[in-house]
Amino acid sequence: MTHIPLADPRRKATRLSVERLSDGFGVRTRVMPMTELLERRNAISPRQARAGARIYASWALGICGAHDADAGGGGSFDAAGYRDAQLDAAREYREMREAVGSRLWPVTFACVCEDWSPSRFANERGRGMHKAAALELLRVALDTAADALGLE
Repeated sequence: MTHIPLADPRRKATRLSVERLSDGFGVRTRVMPMTELLERRNAISPRQARAGARIYASWALGICGAHDADAGGGGSFDAAGYRDAQLDAAREYREMREAVGSRLWPVTFACVCEDWSPSRFANERGRGMHKAAALELLRVALDTAADALGLE
């Protein structure tokens, strides 16, 4: 599985997850992560969305790694610092996975890291699960992750 950055146009976008931005230089679009989209629809709380963003960031850096050696910034970027950050992210990802648990992790990973909607998860992997149940499972999982992260 490869990582596609949030700003990458190859990232799968649905009609509902594309935001039109007007920044004075014309109109452009940005693909929103599923957690942000659910937060805007008031389906999850801001705390849950922050937990989802942390899980995604830990997965992207710690598990998938960065594609760009200059991702850390200017010319003073050192490889040892990057490796330490990657190891810390992998550790945090593993801790989140253990905190959420093996029963709730599939819906969490699908919605947070793969950008699936809860209803898509219910349809494709839910084994007859109702889409409202998938959303509720995601809420519980993100609350658990937020508690483990110490988010307020």
